Amino acid sequence: MFDVVISGGLVLDGSGKARERLDVAVEGDRVVAIGHLGDAVAAQVLDASGLVVAPGFVDPHSHTDFSVHANRELHSTVRQGVTTEVVGNCGISNAPVTDLSLQGVEDRLRNYGYAGPASWRTFGDYLADVEDGGISHNLACLVGHSAVRAAVGVRGELPTPEELAAMEHHVEEAMDAGALGISTGLEFREGRLAHTGELLALAVVAGRHDGFYVSHIRNRDSAILEAVTEFLEINSLSGCHGQISHLNVRYDTGAPPDGWQRAVDLMDSARARAVDVQADTTPFQQGGGDMAGILPPWLLEEGPEHAASLLADPGVRERVKADTDRYWRFIHKGQWQRVRLEHSEQFCEFDGQTFPDIAAARGKEEWDCFFDILEAAGSKLEEVTMIGDLFTDEHLAEMIRHPLFSCGVDGWSSAAPKDNPSVMPSLICFSGQIRYLSVYVRERAVLSLEEMVRKMTSMPATRFGLKGRGRVVPGYFADLVVFDPETIGSESTFANPAVYPTGIAWVLVNGKVVVDHGVHSGARPGRVLRRSA
Repeated sequence: MFDVVISGGLVLDGSGKARERLDVAVEGDRVVAIGHLGDAVAAQVLDASGLVVAPGFVDPHSHTDFSVHANRELHSTVRQGVTTEVVGNCGISNAPVTDLSLQGVEDRLRNYGYAGPASWRTFGDYLADVEDGGISHNLACLVGHSAVRAAVGVRGELPTPEELAAMEHHVEEAMDAGALGISTGLEFREGRLAHTGELLALAVVAGRHDGFYVSHIRNRDSAILEAVTEFLEINSLSGCHGQISHLNVRYDTGAPPDGWQRAVDLMDSARARAVDVQADTTPFQQGGGDMAGILPPWLLEEGPEHAASLLADPGVRERVKADTDRYWRFIHKGQWQRVRLEHSEQFCEFDGQTFPDIAAARGKEEWDCFFDILEAAGSKLEEVTMIGDLFTDEHLAEMIRHPLFSCGVDGWSSAAPKDNPSVMPSLICFSGQIRYLSVYVRERAVLSLEEMVRKMTSMPATRFGLKGRGRVVPGYFADLVVFDPETIGSESTFANPAVYPTGIAWVLVNGKVVVDHGVHSGARPGRVLRRSA
């Protein structure tokens, strides 16, 4: 007798081949049979007639490590059919932790709803903590360069030889513990200070373990070609597998003509030289970011709390206004209508509103509202987030179609207030995976359903070496999603983000039903997926 049989569904096995009406049998945590199983006996039979049966979605670029300690049921992602996420991106991870970095890690966790201590110190201890508490889908983790820098206490551009050796030790420990590789966030404070040599030295450690160098590169507008060239140099010399995170170009920010295509051409040329590099994309015109990302380095030299205190000075504010031509460069141009406040503890009544609307409500100019929010954040200045209108639909379509790009979301797992009122909600978190299927397959026909599912499942799973994931074939783990391609959709909005999707019938993780027609079972069968030796 089987544990579960999913009967009569249209199976998309994740390879890109055409759907076929078949039954899928599960025993324990594995798919054990696929075919016309007739009257197979099972403890649980799921009638998938008229529905698609696919591998669970694998998000190659997530920040769910921000929220998992407060939201171990991973409500907003698992309800979309996500069964695995790669976290620790953009240089930000919750380990390693030392006394020098503990406050920053705990501030971030508090910002995403977790009130407990960060009791771990090593990366291995962190992975064990995540696993021991139980999670509803799988997580695979990168170690963040910024986290390593903070743990060692590096300040300024150049670490001392002793500091660099300590950083290398932390990366070594993380790789030994099962990290997939190292990530960098080179548009943010810690990352943008680091020189190429420092990044290469740490990537070499990951490369010795057959790991990844994953990067939110330094620039995706005026200097995108230089940024991609730096990435490819590190990728090539370190021996790492390379992944460029959300390789896209924000419109009206000074990118060179055909900048994105020329950047992709650089990737293609590197691949022709046997450099292993791919990229990923996101499904929204909008994207999230740190408000502090546009601030000048001189303001942040003494840390976030000191920077917040300096912003009380009108003279400092005027100086900062003139020195913000970085990160989201359209802010420097005054295009405030493209920017929304995503989350601020002190100004939560304005969460989701554009800065012109905030300015009108407060009777102040946008810049002063921006600075007031950062000043009020104090030590959490670098945790205040915003949403920007970043990309055109045409650009999103060309990224989604490109054969080197996996499909990710760049969000985190959240929850509706009735399930967990403490976790920060966002439109991106509740509808990212759904948008690929409802908008870019059903509405705009950018890709076929078969090809989109492949780019959401087997492609990222294979890319990151997640063995036994991303396909519906006997012997693979039973990470499965059953959905209606005609009704799958989302009513999540900026004003009301915390709305779960429609059209998802069942989600299984490691053979256990976690979601049944929108109802979360409370099960936590997910695992921490460590890098295979």
